[in-house]
Amino acid sequence: MLLLRRAAFALRQSGHQVTLLAPARSAAVLVGPGQAEVDALLDWERADFAVLLGGAALPPEARALLAADVGVVYSRNPSLIAQLRTAVGTVVAQDPAPPEGVPAARWLCKPLAALNVTEGVAPPPPLAFTEDEARAAAPWLERLPAGFLALHPGSGSPDKNWPAERFAQLAARVAAGRPWLLVEGPADRAAAAPLRALPGVVVAYGLPPRVLAALLRPAGVFVGNDSGVTHLAAASGAPTVALFGPSDPVRWAPEGARVVRAPEGRLDRLTVDSVAAAAVRP
Repeated sequence: MLLLRRAAFALRQSGHQVTLLAPARSAAVLVGPGQAEVDALLDWERADFAVLLGGAALPPEARALLAADVGVVYSRNPSLIAQLRTAVGTVVAQDPAPPEGVPAARWLCKPLAALNVTEGVAPPPPLAFTEDEARAAAPWLERLPAGFLALHPGSGSPDKNWPAERFAQLAARVAAGRPWLLVEGPADRAAAAPLRALPGVVVAYGLPPRVLAALLRPAGVFVGNDSGVTHLAAASGAPTVALFGPSDPVRWAPEGARVVRAPEGRLDRLTVDSVAAAAVRP
């Protein structure tokens, strides 16, 4: 979802207001005061929008909410696209999956050319946070030094995870006895277990994405796997090292991240020395 930030930034810079129709659970991170964030979010999982997946007509109330001059639709579903055209004046559709060799963030900007919005060469600015989001992150920041190390050892798939024991070795080497941050979500218990009892660890468990992003922004460096948290760290503006194994970093790496690719796409062959060198490089 965060790879949409470049498109949102281009639209906002061109004077458009941006409303996002997407699952609120993953898309709420894009709603904020920054220039690469959206003005409003319509929850795709609401019953009156969910009918689109089955090809049914939109209820009048949902059609009124979708009233817009232009809609950019990332979908291969012709029925969905046709139904959205009944509610939105102009609809531009594109397959959401980028071809090989094309970064997803730039691919998602391609349909904007039909709206006379130029893609631009500048990356989107970091996320901007509300006072409430910054205040919610403060209790963790009070326990961490300036320029702290942040690690997230999990991801959506075990195949994308660098061995947890190597994250532990990295923490010992890079934190060098200072407090450091371990980011953990509900699916990260096994991956985080070898790190949870290490000296100096400060655990951030299950934080809302935007609060977590506000916590990560002051980090000296964040290191994580190919995961949503790594995208969040990069979007926050924290120096980010993204570890890639089987997935394609050309297409899916977070914008602005420093990528370390595992030999032959196998994360068990990626050494602590290689990751530490990327983490401490100016």
